[in-house]
Parts: sequence; structure tokens; C-alpha cells
Amino acid sequence: MSSTRRFSVQRHIDNYNIHNGLAQVVPFVEYSVGRREGKYQPQKVPQFTKPKALFLDNILDKIAAEVENQIVKDIAKRIYDDFSTDQKPFDDLKTLAKLSIYNKNFYKIFKASIS
Repeated sequence: MSSTRRFSVQRHIDNYNIHNGLAQVVPFVEYSVGRREGKYQPQKVPQFTKPKALFLDNILDKIAAEVENQIVKDIAKRIYDDFSTDQKPFDDLKTLAKLSIYNKNFYKIFKASIS
């Protein structure tokens, strides 16, 4: 990694996911000489595009997402069925929604009055 800041290079080296401290800080001139002598390998060209996933991987990801959605829908339905026998949670939600709307409107009016 080339950089004009030694601490940036050291932070890069110390990163567990990159080098885990198994590298050294080398001045650019020494690196250039070492490259010519074959001591250091050339840097990889960065890839700025995401590699395309295989067709099967895409299908499997979509299947997993749909299964998760079905599980969530089933759980939500069970919760709704439990609540539908008791009206109090819906009344509480209605009250909270009204308070939220009131607070948002109050904030808008307050903000407009101080502008």
C-alpha cells in the first residue's frame, strides 16, 4: 500500500482482516529498488466493480429471501390472530399513532415559527 502518511500504512498493516501485523513499513525509494530486484511483488490492480454472481447463487439467494419472508408473514399472522381477540393493543397503537402525528405537526409548526 502506498501512502504519504506512515500511520495510515501502519494502521493498514495492523488490521486483522488485511495483514494482521505481518508486514512492514517500507519507504518508497526502498520499495522501488526492491521491486526492480524482485524483493516485492507488484500491487494488484484494484477492481472497482462487483464480480458477477453465478446464476445458481442468485437463485439460491432469492429462494432464501422468500423463505425468510414467508416465515415473517407466518409469525406476523400468528401475532395478529392473537391480537384480534383483544382490542386493547389496537387501541394503544391508535393512540400512539395519533400522538406521533400530533408531535410531528407540532414540530413543523414550531420550526416554522422560529425561522
